[in-house]
Amino acid sequence: MVKSTTAPLEQTARLLDLVPFLLSHQGISISDLAKHFHVDNEVILDDLNTLWMCGLPGYTPLELIDLAFDSGFVTIRNAAPLAYVRTMSSSEIVALALGLDLLRENSEKFGEEQSNRIERLAEKLRNQIGARISIVASPTTAHRSVISTSIAQRLPVEMTYYSTNSDQESKRVVTAYEFFRDNDVEYFQAYCHTAKAMRTFRVDRILSAVISDAVEAIAAPQGHKNESIRVLATVRTLDRASVEAFGLALADLRLGGSVTLEAFSAEWMIRSVMAAAGALVVEDSLEITQELARSVSATMALYE
Repeated sequence: MVKSTTAPLEQTARLLDLVPFLLSHQGISISDLAKHFHVDNEVILDDLNTLWMCGLPGYTPLELIDLAFDSGFVTIRNAAPLAYVRTMSSSEIVALALGLDLLRENSEKFGEEQSNRIERLAEKLRNQIGARISIVASPTTAHRSVISTSIAQRLPVEMTYYSTNSDQESKRVVTAYEFFRDNDVEYFQAYCHTAKAMRTFRVDRILSAVISDAVEAIAAPQGHKNESIRVLATVRTLDRASVEAFGLALADLRLGGSVTLEAFSAEWMIRSVMAAAGALVVEDSLEITQELARSVSATMALYE
């Protein structure tokens, strides 16, 4: 019996079948297409108009499915590009897997063949990304909520934080004051009771955060010290990573020339110079030079 209406899930399953079917039946009439999928002409026309707005990421006329059906016969004009095998990112695979889960929950509405195909495809995707995926609030969202409470009520927070400067996790007690964004990254400013000073933290580097029951006194504000460390270094190799790390201008560098390296953390500067693998040689800071020598020796000892 021909159907005059169709449910969203049934339409989704039908759309997934339409493209491969049309690729192998170019020029099929709309009436024959409707009979094949057991729906009436109006339903299949609605499917074709929906399919006409689908395509690959980018969604410009170059990526959308190019259908022709005004004459009563259906043709896909960009069949060859659509036939190419494409690599999907992990996030795209997860989105497809979750969508298939929704279809599987309503599999009784489909035929046995469609249900089996959905099951097989879902199994293949799960093998790529692992069996366990779910939609849950991200830890960053939960941690941000705790920091937001600290800002609103001036309550101390017990926090585990990962610092890229020292490449270490640390436990701190902080009282947050405000959020702000810089280069699409969210930070918050807080009084760190551990350091007894104002500090800035990245929200996405919080590993755990809970409101503390302890009453923490905040010392008289002395401002947030942002004094930078500057050292003179000789350029031995034109290394792009070093240029980007220290915000140098590649056009102004020359081999054997001198540059000023600037950072707000001695630990970060030492790690960045070490990462340059000899591209930069610190010349004028005895403290940084000695610490570099100790760090290099300790690193080399790990390989012995």
